[in-house]
Amino acid sequence: MSAHLREWPLDREGRARYADSIFAAIAARYDLLTTLLSFGQDRRWKASVVAWLPNDTPRGHVLDLATGTAAIPLLLRRALPSARIVGLDRSRAMIEEARRKCAGDPGIEIVHGDLNAVPFAARRFDAVTMAYGLRYLTDIRRSIAEIFRLLRPGGVIVCLDFGLPKRRWYRRLALGYLLAMGTVWGLLLHRRADTYWHIVESLRAYPGQDAVAAAMREVGFTDVSLEERLGGISVTAYGRKPA
Repeated sequence: MSAHLREWPLDREGRARYADSIFAAIAARYDLLTTLLSFGQDRRWKASVVAWLPNDTPRGHVLDLATGTAAIPLLLRRALPSARIVGLDRSRAMIEEARRKCAGDPGIEIVHGDLNAVPFAARRFDAVTMAYGLRYLTDIRRSIAEIFRLLRPGGVIVCLDFGLPKRRWYRRLALGYLLAMGTVWGLLLHRRADTYWHIVESLRAYPGQDAVAAAMREVGFTDVSLEERLGGISVTAYGRKPA
């Protein structure tokens, strides 16, 4: 498997450039692909991000990082109609899709920005969410510390991403599935076998959900917990900033 894959860039700029090129190519088909790869479970998994938010969030201020095509902001809008929602992404192609989907909704703001240098003041948000963005960070601890800075006391972080199953054979099976199905859908949707190989490339370099939870604790989050699905293939990580 690895003979066909590229090494996931370890430096911040190299990874950012690679991610930009990927999402420029797949933005228009991104929602379809996530549905296909997850056998239709993607929407339910993203809805779990909203379910983790505390009951006092409805009138709060929520930031969705790596917002992509705005799937999370749109779910937040339905669940929290009075909340102020900001979606941030560095891919201009994804932002175009997000703004198209959110057009006419004044409660959702889509902005261009970098996960490694979020352009907002400290203690601004009641919750920060992220779906499938952790693997694109070069320094997860630093980025989680930045999220800690952005949150008001008592605010929460909720992150959904692929995980690394603890059993080696199951991990290899999961990566093999993602590579095989990514190849099939890459050929069918884009006529390029390697269009979605970046998912496996990123997971090979990803430290995994336990490292994410440890980083949350190190920067000061409490009540840290992981919700694993499908034996650790899909994971939601949660933490709260002390009040």
